[in-house]
Amino acid sequence: MYSPPILKKSLEVLKFIVDSGTPLGVTEISNNLSVSKSTVYGILNALKDEKFVEKEIKTKKYLIGPELYELAKKVFRGGEILMVARPFLKKLVSLVDETAFLCIRENTVARVLDAVEAKKALKISSPIGLKFPITASVLCKAFLSPMDNESIKMFLKEKGLPRYTENSITDINEFLKEIDKTREAGYSLDLEEYLKGVRAVATLIYSNDLPIGAICVIGFSNSMLNDKLPFMIQQLKNTTQQISERLSQLKIQL
Repeated sequence: MYSPPILKKSLEVLKFIVDSGTPLGVTEISNNLSVSKSTVYGILNALKDEKFVEKEIKTKKYLIGPELYELAKKVFRGGEILMVARPFLKKLVSLVDETAFLCIRENTVARVLDAVEAKKALKISSPIGLKFPITASVLCKAFLSPMDNESIKMFLKEKGLPRYTENSITDINEFLKEIDKTREAGYSLDLEEYLKGVRAVATLIYSNDLPIGAICVIGFSNSMLNDKLPFMIQQLKNTTQQISERLSQLKIQL
């Protein structure tokens, strides 16, 4: 695969600055990477313009800039939640025998941060990083429930409520009734509203009273039967409560 030389050299310069942990001058970078001073200078100027590096006024040396920190935060966003939640997710799946997702909201989408699959042959699977539209029923009800109804109305009028299946709720007022049920019960339910033949239940994760994510248990309708749902819901609520307590103790927030 072809890689433009200047791009490769730029990445080498950036990696060298990151690995060094100390401010570096043009000559030092040039000597260590065997790249001409003029090329290093040009690369550093470009990186500085984008705030990936900063130049110290007194020493004229370069160090990591604020934009690189912001990029790293976005890449590893949710990492602390994942580490705390993972063992609880595994235990939950062993109890309910259905796949569980750890999700976070990113504006108009919900992203799968982690997934623990049931061990049975017929199960729901999802790659890590998969993004669902925020209007996907069970996650929409969960993530919007902390908002007031007027804010929810405005949000849904802008984004709409698509008809994914014949069970989808597309009327905003009817959907608000589902939101009220979610608030009262402490969980949201999807009975084939987003995917035909699939059911799901979700609850929010909190840290110091702020919602920062959700756990969703999802499975096929012929497996998540009505008589099994109360047990699954109780186990899910227990799990999110334990995760929330642990996150609050660690003061973890997104």
